[in-house]
Amino acid sequence: MSVVIRNFGKTTDGRPVREAVLSNQQMEVHILSYAAVIHKLLVPDRKGRMVDVVLGYPTVQDYELNPDSMGAVVGRYANRIGGARFPLYGEIVHVTPNENGNCLHSGLHGFSHAVFRMVEDGDAVVLTAVSPDGTDGFPGEVELEVRYSLAGSGLVIQYTAATDAPTVVNITNHSYFNLNGHASGSVLGHRLAMDARAYLETDEHSIPSGRRIPVAGTPMDFTEEKTLGRDIGEDYPALHQGHGYDHCFVVPDSGLRHVAWLTGPETGIRMETLSTQPGVQVYSANYLTPSTPCKDGAHYAPRDAVCLETQEFPDAPNHPDFPDTTVLPETPYSATTVYRFDLAPQ
Repeated sequence: MSVVIRNFGKTTDGRPVREAVLSNQQMEVHILSYAAVIHKLLVPDRKGRMVDVVLGYPTVQDYELNPDSMGAVVGRYANRIGGARFPLYGEIVHVTPNENGNCLHSGLHGFSHAVFRMVEDGDAVVLTAVSPDGTDGFPGEVELEVRYSLAGSGLVIQYTAATDAPTVVNITNHSYFNLNGHASGSVLGHRLAMDARAYLETDEHSIPSGRRIPVAGTPMDFTEEKTLGRDIGEDYPALHQGHGYDHCFVVPDSGLRHVAWLTGPETGIRMETLSTQPGVQVYSANYLTPSTPCKDGAHYAPRDAVCLETQEFPDAPNHPDFPDTTVLPETPYSATTVYRFDLAPQ
């Protein structure tokens, strides 16, 4: 296991950005201090060739313009808050609306736009950033720590967030995966299996209604492995609303547990997702339209990747029956996600 930290470039306002390369005998991961981005993730395919399985950009400036949060750590509150408002201890908190009157991925100044402090910590790299009190309307100063490490064939991501006042927190990583290789085109042939037996119903703007809908007998059912493309075009309200898959699935049980298997048919690379989070947003990159050149001269298009964003439930602060996302000074936020790789059985 080795960790190498080097310069990657500068932001448009001159702040230096660093890149950490974590590697062992089974995989190699490149992490940026800008947005704590997973810039590259290389794992071996059936022929032993190292394949980069995450989409990305070549420069810091491209990541700054990144409209898709590609590879970034997202928060303070990932996903959506309906009406850009929520109750907190008897008061209504108003946050920045940036999508159809709702707050998406924390508004305009979330952690996906921050330059993190990056340090090596033994076999890990630790990134920290501070969101000041009142950023995009969110109360409390929040310090986020993201710890990346390798465990065998797995990338371990550990989040910790501390606040000096009551607030809400939901952190995820927004990597776009293509297990055939980041520049290999459509992922509709990828096979996905999840234990989730329900998903969160949403309106036309992807705001949860509060209802958990059983997946059985619907195109949302991945309890038995199937390709992403098999049912994505079905005449089903949730698929119409999301223009494909863009929904939070309910992960059963608690603690660090299995969430999903994803397999790239051409390489045979299989990814297992594990998490402590109660939900996973499955997003089939329906709106993927990069505005700048991508890594290795690639041209990404809609549905050229899939995101498995482990997270708290979207709009949870407005739904008392959802898992509580309130964070207090005496109870810091913490969560862990693992992306683990092997080869699918033939």
